[in-house]
Amino acid sequence: MEEKKPLRGEGVSIQQYRENIAHGTPQFPMQVYKNDFDWYTNHIIDWHWHPEIEFAVVLKGSVECFINDTCIQVNEGEGFFINSNTMHMERPVEGAEKPLMTTVCFMPDLIGDSGAELIYQKFVRPIVTDPALKGMKLVQGVEWQKKILSIVVEIFRISEQSSWGYELKFRNLLGELWYNLSLNLGKDLRAPELNRTATVNENRLKEMLTFIHTNYQREISVDEIAKAANISKSECFRCFRRMIGKKPVTYLNEHRLKHAVNLLISTDKQITEICFACGFNHISYFGKIFKQYYAMTPKQFRKENT
Repeated sequence: MEEKKPLRGEGVSIQQYRENIAHGTPQFPMQVYKNDFDWYTNHIIDWHWHPEIEFAVVLKGSVECFINDTCIQVNEGEGFFINSNTMHMERPVEGAEKPLMTTVCFMPDLIGDSGAELIYQKFVRPIVTDPALKGMKLVQGVEWQKKILSIVVEIFRISEQSSWGYELKFRNLLGELWYNLSLNLGKDLRAPELNRTATVNENRLKEMLTFIHTNYQREISVDEIAKAANISKSECFRCFRRMIGKKPVTYLNEHRLKHAVNLLISTDKQITEICFACGFNHISYFGKIFKQYYAMTPKQFRKENT
């Protein structure tokens, strides 16, 4: 079991877009995490997506989980399911107890060993390729969901011990978990019509976020961001507003600030150097916007957090 902390260093994802890290190993593509929100910038596990399926249970406190443009509140003992390659973000509920959460991430083909297997084709592929099924909340009041929640907690318990043969236990529990999910999706969750507009918006936003994450170190315009998804500037604004409730420039600045925070904490680079390395053109503007978000100057932030 790993404690899921923000990653640092050049060329490494820091948990706010399509993750470059693999969950688990190629031989066993599964990982169990213990999430403490204090480890993340602004205590938020920011927008990201990954090919792995994710199940989570809130062990303490309450969490807001955003799945594309939908927000669900998940309280202690409840959880959620995130489908493969679905954009999501988690943050503590304001005013509630500081949350602690466990997440289980695994590649879809771990259920059936390979895409050619009958189990994968019959029970896994229809779920992970359904564009209408992005994720869902799991609650104690629904018996089959309660069973899934208990399995996730059991996986977390085993991961803390890591005794001999834990991989076999994980594999058996994942099979039971997926049986409960696939058995009940057909009658309870399938949408009569696929929301194709939401899928188009999600794909467009992924293209634009990927462009921002690749080019944030240089000066970029909203026109360039829109062009990355082959849409107009006005549609770019609408897509950002519908999907994540922010303007493109707001998201760009927040992304730059997260990188600046990492550099302030993990390097000895001069603040001016960090300013320009993160795409800000003026040190005064960098200091102003940094103080708006963190209520202190970059120098003060470095002093308090190193």
